[in-house]
Amino acid sequence: MCRVVLRTLVVTLLAYFCVGLGTTTAADRKADAVKNFPKYSVFSKGIEKYFGQKRGYRDGDIISQSEVREVFRKLKSMGWVVTDQKEILAQVLPDNDYMVRQLRTKKGRVFMADLSKTPAAYDRLERFLRLPLSKREFRGLLNGPDGYKMFSYMVTSRGGKALGRQLSNIKQGRNFNKPTGHLYTVDQLVKRLSESYANYVVGLKTAATKK
Repeated sequence: MCRVVLRTLVVTLLAYFCVGLGTTTAADRKADAVKNFPKYSVFSKGIEKYFGQKRGYRDGDIISQSEVREVFRKLKSMGWVVTDQKEILAQVLPDNDYMVRQLRTKKGRVFMADLSKTPAAYDRLERFLRLPLSKREFRGLLNGPDGYKMFSYMVTSRGGKALGRQLSNIKQGRNFNKPTGHLYTVDQLVKRLSESYANYVVGLKTAATKK
């Protein structure tokens, strides 16, 4: 009789121990997921490395949607699936956008090398290209030696901002001096993804505290 009771007690204790161990292990796994998740600097360096290895790429060059899709794939291979990919892609110009295509021509790259020294000039250029007859004017600026200065001037000078306010009175030039909300450069993409990363880590921590 004593042996039966003892055996039952041992089985019960083992069962209790195993259940408790399983619960603890699940909690530990969640905690480890937070603790061992790479710092954002690991991912940002991966992004910079990807673009740095692209033929012809220079710091400050315009980026496009196909490249950002590749970035998402690279981040996934590094252990992070970006959850707001759709929203980020909507902030990046498509590969066939007129501005992207022009800046990636031979003359456009020379123009872009100087334009990129004033990052906000990309916003002004995109807004400028919405104006009537602007594309014809832009081709003339590409052929000139200092065409980029027009857009840098619009960002950095009082006169340029005044001109932007005047252009805002045109239907196609509305909000000319304001940012478009688009991501034009790697630096802007990295900054935007840092927000996604912060939200992702918060989600991991929240999941780790749930029973």
